[in-house]
Amino acid sequence: MTVKEYSRPLKKAEARHRYWGILKDERDFFPDAGEIFKLKFHDKTYDLKVNHKNDIMTGQLYELGRFLEGDRITVTKKGKNYALEAQDTKPYPELD
Repeated sequence: MTVKEYSRPLKKAEARHRYWGILKDERDFFPDAGEIFKLKFHDKTYDLKVNHKNDIMTGQLYELGRFLEGDRITVTKKGKNYALEAQDTKPYPELD
């Protein structure tokens, strides 16, 4: 089984508004629009989908950390399984 990878830095709007825009030439990496897929991030699995604008709404991932402009996301795909690595992402600072 082949492992495929999707990797790029986040744009300012994507980090701020909590979505990933998928470019046309990268669209085949993800399932069809509206189809739910599972994405593992750290030890938790999330249900995500690509919307009709070829965006993935990622707000639920922010519970484990904050994503900032320039943070690199790397999604690997093996069969129907997706996993996210986001080594630049840091936990939210604790409030005093």
